[in-house]
Amino acid sequence: MQARVFSVFRFVICVVLLSSSLWSQKPSEAGSQNSDHAGSPKLRPRIGLVLEGGGALGLAHVGVIKWLEENRIPVDVIAGTSMGGVVGGIYASGESPDQIRTLVRTIPWNRVLGGAMPYRDLAFRRKEDRREYQNAFEFGLKQGTQFPSGFNSGQQVGLILDKVGLPYSEMKSFDDLPIPFRCVATDLVTGKKFVFDGGSLAEAMRATMSIPAFFVPVREAGLVLVDGGLLDNLPVDVARQMGADIVIAVHLETQAFNPNAPLTSVSVLERSASVSIEVNELASMEKADIVLTAHLEKFDTTDYTQFEAIEAEGYKAAQQKSTLLTRLQVDEKEWKARLAARASKRRQPSIPEFVEVTGAKGDILAGLQHDVADLAGKPIDQRKIDREMMAITGLGRFAQAGYEETTKNGETGLLVETQEKEYAPPTVHPLFVIDGSDYKNVLFQVGARITFLDVGGFGSEWRNDVIAGSEYGAKTEFFHPLNFHTGWFVAAHGTADSSPLNVYQRDKILGEYRDRIFGGGVDFGYMFGRTAEMRVGYDEGYQKISEDIGTPVEPTVRGRYGITSLSYRLDRFDDPMIPRRGERLESTFHFYDTKPGTTDFVPTGELRLGLAEPINAKSSVLFFASGGTSFSTRDTGFPPFSLGGPLRLGAYGLNELLTNQYFLVQPAFLYRLRELSPLLKQNVYLLSMYEAGKAYGQPAGTAGVAQDGTVGLLFQTVFGPVFFGGSLGDSDHRKFFFNVGKFF
Repeated sequence: MQARVFSVFRFVICVVLLSSSLWSQKPSEAGSQNSDHAGSPKLRPRIGLVLEGGGALGLAHVGVIKWLEENRIPVDVIAGTSMGGVVGGIYASGESPDQIRTLVRTIPWNRVLGGAMPYRDLAFRRKEDRREYQNAFEFGLKQGTQFPSGFNSGQQVGLILDKVGLPYSEMKSFDDLPIPFRCVATDLVTGKKFVFDGGSLAEAMRATMSIPAFFVPVREAGLVLVDGGLLDNLPVDVARQMGADIVIAVHLETQAFNPNAPLTSVSVLERSASVSIEVNELASMEKADIVLTAHLEKFDTTDYTQFEAIEAEGYKAAQQKSTLLTRLQVDEKEWKARLAARASKRRQPSIPEFVEVTGAKGDILAGLQHDVADLAGKPIDQRKIDREMMAITGLGRFAQAGYEETTKNGETGLLVETQEKEYAPPTVHPLFVIDGSDYKNVLFQVGARITFLDVGGFGSEWRNDVIAGSEYGAKTEFFHPLNFHTGWFVAAHGTADSSPLNVYQRDKILGEYRDRIFGGGVDFGYMFGRTAEMRVGYDEGYQKISEDIGTPVEPTVRGRYGITSLSYRLDRFDDPMIPRRGERLESTFHFYDTKPGTTDFVPTGELRLGLAEPINAKSSVLFFASGGTSFSTRDTGFPPFSLGGPLRLGAYGLNELLTNQYFLVQPAFLYRLRELSPLLKQNVYLLSMYEAGKAYGQPAGTAGVAQDGTVGLLFQTVFGPVFFGGSLGDSDHRKFFFNVGKFF
């Protein structure tokens, strides 16, 4: 407290002396700028603004800056950490408070900080991975078992910072910015803080906000850099070193720790880190001349959607110290001169004369260079560049792809920097699914998908699925593009699998069957960018469908099969687990020249359609429809289609309606009840669905068109979707069921 009193007293004395000095000068002298020449007297003190880190709470700094600008309080130097470093860096680049506010408002924070690559930006095969393995976990086998160094690669955050920092990519000193700037990171190699004073502005901002374990660290010249808040969350000392005579420090006041609150391992870890950070904050606050305290006790560090309210608290914090701050005010003439000087130092992105890719080699480098070549010779198109960067990371081999300006042989170009995953390939996607379609007979699966890249050339993949539990077996596919620059490919695949095929009558199981299959085939196809795929191929093998327990519903079938197939799949959903927007289409045609259980040729066709459209920020309407037919063929062996079970007439027993022909329509409504964790993309939804379908060729007394309604809670978690619900249908059909790990 004594140190704080002394700091304020020192500031008051400084301002009094300053006021006297200005009063005694001629008007022309009082309105002139500071002189940086040695030996020349300063006409006013050099003011430093120091911005504290604090996640979403750091958005309060925008309100502080807005108040300072409205009241003509000059800022000569800026120093910041974490989110304070990001806001400070944007302001130092010459952006006005209104421009910063516009930028912050347009950022989809929850999606950007959610960690996962947006589903729509993934390559088609990576979409297949996400659909079939719906949890958020991935690790690699590059040098033994390795996990990512951060939950979030920082790709989407990086693109935002690249946009801001593009004109300031190669700076000898951050003193040459419109406002001199420094930000602080923590070097894990030396255990010391690292102060960015030059280089790439975007990289400096990315490093200062790299929360350990959440964001992937930034590597630079032997350094491993993470969030600077660990050692210096309020870098007053850095501002002093920049020559600040008076330091205005912005402190973000958070809710006091409640000793009586329930504790978890996560909360204890968070609080332990906070204690260390608070110690270095307190020491810095004692060194500041003016401390602006933004009271943010009712907000959380992840409340990015509360920008307006958080910004208002920052504005209020400055307003509350207006008596002190207005003593630093300059007149209108000097303020306009300062704005003009700041504007003169702003840089605009240059038209790139060439594009160069780094971080890749061989065929990979050549392929990427081909994809981004058309960015040269044109004004910067921000959306196009962002799409290209997301497409690169959507391939699955790169953790990050960013860009900056570079100079080579006197020409200015665009440098695309890619960073391969440190832990992969091969990549492993684990699987854990609990199927409670019948809560009296719960099924489970554990397994993994292991994908090797560039086996047999750039773009080739060897994908392997291993599964154990109620279903067990292995599947493999070798995918080889005929040319990297076209969509044509050939794929060879094989399978050995044994899966349950239980048949129910309402809640009563009639027979426990197993479907055993061993075979393989070859497909030839075309990939339509990231959204669709068409294949034609032939499969051959051995299949046996037999009853293990219960009353036989269908006779045992076994023998060779041979299938000529044609398929088309389109996927424009925005999420593999819980779609809010887009469409999905799956169309398949099979022609069996040989099929177990019949001597006839058997053609079958099936079409599945899904549509999703948001109503507002919380609600979406969904529509699913499907239908299949064996084209009036009577003798098909084991029926190729079935209805019954979750999302297939949920009130009916699993596979209760076996058939050679069917249709099913399912309008649904999805409403987000609560957001559990925006950073981890965890939400709770209410799902309601109406279903109407018909299975042809059923015994007399079966409803012509079966109907039911389904209601349940759908949890979106890092472990995959979790659903609890039930269906009520006609003819006294009703069912409770749950699923963990996979849905839709």
